[in-house]
Amino acid sequence: MNTNSDFLSPSDEQLRSLLRESRPAADLPAGFANAVWSRLDLAESAVNAPLPVDWLDQAVAWLLRPRLALAAAAALMLIGATLGAREGMGLSQQAAQARYLAAVSPLTANP
Repeated sequence: MNTNSDFLSPSDEQLRSLLRESRPAADLPAGFANAVWSRLDLAESAVNAPLPVDWLDQAVAWLLRPRLALAAAAALMLIGATLGAREGMGLSQQAAQARYLAAVSPLTANP
């Protein structure tokens, strides 16, 4: 496989130098490198910034692990049973008070 440099002889160095001079490199504006680095930093910080919903996704992913899902379901059932028993005890106490009042006072309506 031949390239263009393979076809040029050493005497063509003058031609190479003329070609380099015919395409002058443009000077970069002042502060160009700083502007490029600041844009790169902004882009990188935007990628690394957590999304507002990211914490919710992480919490759901954490809870969907089998062991943690089982533990969370058991905890929710225990909390539900505790709250239900507490509410039931309060209602039964109110019913007992109403029955007692009805038994003691003949003027109150029967429940």
